[in-house]
Amino acid sequence: MGPTQELGRRDRKKNDTRDRLINEAARLFEANGFDETTTAEIADAADVAQRTLFRHFPTKEAVLFGDMVDLRHELHDALAARPDDEPVVEAVRQAVLALADDHMRHAQRRRVQFRLAAAVPSVSAYSRAVVQTGWEREIIAAAAARLGVDPITDPRPEILAGAAMSALRVATRQWTAGPATADFVDLADQALRAIAEIQR
Repeated sequence: MGPTQELGRRDRKKNDTRDRLINEAARLFEANGFDETTTAEIADAADVAQRTLFRHFPTKEAVLFGDMVDLRHELHDALAARPDDEPVVEAVRQAVLALADDHMRHAQRRRVQFRLAAAVPSVSAYSRAVVQTGWEREIIAAAAARLGVDPITDPRPEILAGAAMSALRVATRQWTAGPATADFVDLADQALRAIAEIQR
């Protein structure tokens, strides 16, 4: 086995361990509560040492939102892939909707994340400071590039990013409180379309 193959195997093993930690954490948080679940219990459920957990995640909040933070890279790519001549509001809507589909694929885990963010102060703070802020920065950078403006002096990119994240929060609240059959993509689409419709 050559160095490239060995590196690939190590990366896959690392990613598998990370996924197990995220999945087991969500399961334990839902069953036992966030504050009641310890990092030692999460590590044990994932069949790894506690120090291994901390090599991947510094806190329980980071474990809970581990995959959501990863989605920032997907948002960056989705924004970059939109056609150059597409209006900036539509480009942001389509890019964000591309990520909304992920919520349906991981619906149970997403509901746990959202419910805990609404109920646990430390989880709410982490969600705002790390997840939402990271997504907003990606949208600001992409919108500024499309508009050809400096986001420090032109308020439009930040306003659009804030509106997009607000729309997602509304859709998230509706989805979490609604029936299990609710479609997050549809709710997110409706909320994001409302941004362009406010001026009417």
